Amino acid sequence: MSIQAYDINLGPAGSNTATQIIEATAQICDFLSSGSAFDQIEVRPNFMQGAAVLKLGQGFDAGALVDRWLIVNKGNTAVSGSVVLSTAGFRNFRISGDVNVLDGSKSRSLANMAYGANVSSAAVAAQFSRAQLWNPASNPNRLIVEAVTVWAAGNANVTLAGNTVQLVTASQLGNPKKMGGTASVAGTFSDSVAAYAAPTLIASYPAVGGQQQVVQIHEPVIVPPGYGVFGICNVANNAMQMNFEWYEEPNT
Repeated sequence: MSIQAYDINLGPAGSNTATQIIEATAQICDFLSSGSAFDQIEVRPNFMQGAAVLKLGQGFDAGALVDRWLIVNKGNTAVSGSVVLSTAGFRNFRISGDVNVLDGSKSRSLANMAYGANVSSAAVAAQFSRAQLWNPASNPNRLIVEAVTVWAAGNANVTLAGNTVQLVTASQLGNPKKMGGTASVAGTFSDSVAAYAAPTLIASYPAVGGQQQVVQIHEPVIVPPGYGVFGICNVANNAMQMNFEWYEEPNT
């Protein structure tokens, strides 16, 4: 029986460093460790087309001895960790990086997949302010919105709803919660409309004028590519602001 650990260092999916070849005779590949609990790798024994995608702590049995293993990063962030190749008898079912796996929010921030953004919508006479978090169709990720805050200049109700049209005025792209990280392609937008038409709402929240309100979201709001989530103020000529916090995951 042979057991050997190998370091893997893979660039983001699609980059010229996203793959690594390991020359070793083995039957089983276990994804032993990585910097993030959400990393995934694809394993191709002898470069075959049929392959297995492994999450951290999972393994793949090729069914027979093979001599070369192609390891491919399937995520948008770099993977730095290790795999174990063995001929027989070794399985790794231990939760790798116990605290890291349990603390998913920390792992998402470290992986540059957690973001926040603000948007302001100015008061316009006889018009109703709107503020939106928009996920462009080109983004391979969906947005998991976990926190929203609302501010309005005067007393109002702010309705939270979904839509499929980007609002007119760009505010900012999602800022990473990992300092020095890369901004999201998703971002915030605003506009105002002359007629208030109550949308198919997720919920409606009272906004006390001049006070920031925390919107209670008991389950996250899912925003696929090509969709947005927005708030609209039911009082005309009333400025409003919204903050959104979210993380992203592959839209598969």
